[in-house]
Amino acid sequence: MGVSRATVTHVLNGRATEQRIHPETQKRVLEAARELGYRPNAAARAIRSGKFGSVALIQSQLGQYLPSELLYGLTSALVARDMLLVLTQIANIDAAGDSYVAQTMRELSVDGVFVNRHGGAPPPYLDRIIKLRIPAVFLNSKQEFDAIYPDDFQGGELATAFLLVLQHERIAYVESELRRVPHYSETDRRSGYERTMASAGKAPWVYQLPVDWRSPGGGSEDQRMLAAVALLDRPNRPTAVLAYEFGESMAVVRAALTLGLRIPEDLSLIQFHNRIDPGAFIPVHTVSNMMQQVGESAVGMLLEKIAKPDAALPSKAIPEILIEGATCLPFRRD
Repeated sequence: MGVSRATVTHVLNGRATEQRIHPETQKRVLEAARELGYRPNAAARAIRSGKFGSVALIQSQLGQYLPSELLYGLTSALVARDMLLVLTQIANIDAAGDSYVAQTMRELSVDGVFVNRHGGAPPPYLDRIIKLRIPAVFLNSKQEFDAIYPDDFQGGELATAFLLVLQHERIAYVESELRRVPHYSETDRRSGYERTMASAGKAPWVYQLPVDWRSPGGGSEDQRMLAAVALLDRPNRPTAVLAYEFGESMAVVRAALTLGLRIPEDLSLIQFHNRIDPGAFIPVHTVSNMMQQVGESAVGMLLEKIAKPDAALPSKAIPEILIEGATCLPFRRD
């Protein structure tokens, strides 16, 4: 083209104007690049800048939770910063050796990692990350540093207070029996409910459903629904239910329909979920765990970790909101 390599470099890197390269020259360089099918060499850029311009989301088989809102929050915030997201999965990060995460970052060519693991990170794993100076942020995990998670305690308070304002007094909290190390949300949602009930001078009513719908002995009856029937089929039944998640909520709905109870006329219902689920029979009042905001905040924290890998950043709880559906009414004393 009869121009210097530096001129081509400035044009392709977007620095032509500041280098005062003539517009006609810029046009010629860009047209030639298109004709040749030129693409920037990511490896060369990484060598020159010391950054790959991408981060990894590490999923663990110990617990899969990747709602679309969380993925959108991560990707949209990264795209706004001209960065890419690499998604990978591992069998068990607890069993990995000291070099595992460092090896993952080398193989994936990333600047930092999001760790999406059910149940939080065990101390040995956190120690390995700190020792290797790996920029990492933990998603939906409640720990003191380097984590972004929904404020489920506040969400439990929010939902319970809403039902109390509607003059409900017999409010049951419905969860499932534990069969593994509990996620922090299981403790926090229940604790927020119990504290708000106690502050209002009301007795908390925690009710557990079986984990599995089928009993160990077999049979075709849904044990979760039958347990919910036992909760609602009593003279002093609850007039409102706060359900831990969608599964518990739908067990209560089936039980109410079996007993001829109308929702919301006879029973008010609130559930925790990402959003109001269009697959439900009716729009259920939902405490949203704000997964999009969790993802967006996590990107900001990880970029700060990449800039300062030795810094222990205080974890951040994202406030939850109540999305009103069609499953709550004021309590009628008649």
